Amino acid sequence: MVKLFCAVVGVAGSAFPVDIDEGQSVGDLKDAIKKKNSSTITCDAKDLQLFLAKTGDAWLTEKDVKKGVSDTSDLELLDVAGAPLNLVGLSEEDVRFRV
Repeated sequence: MVKLFCAVVGVAGSAFPVDIDEGQSVGDLKDAIKKKNSSTITCDAKDLQLFLAKTGDAWLTEKDVKKGVSDTSDLELLDVAGAPLNLVGLSEEDVRFRV
């Protein structure tokens, strides 16, 4: 199980956690995100665009998310719904918090 912190592009301070098994797919993550925020996210889960919140090797910071993220041009689009999370950079090892 991995805890992912998700944010809505263009909405400052919108971060929220989603717990999901790293072997599940990008499509499963879309469903989990929609379920967690059904009042904020009004489109179908399949229509969500997910991005890996990294620039180079660095994850976006909490400060970045609090300010709001509006430019996704440097972020990788996770556009293969059937891809397992652990193969698209979202394994427990990939997202482990380092101090």
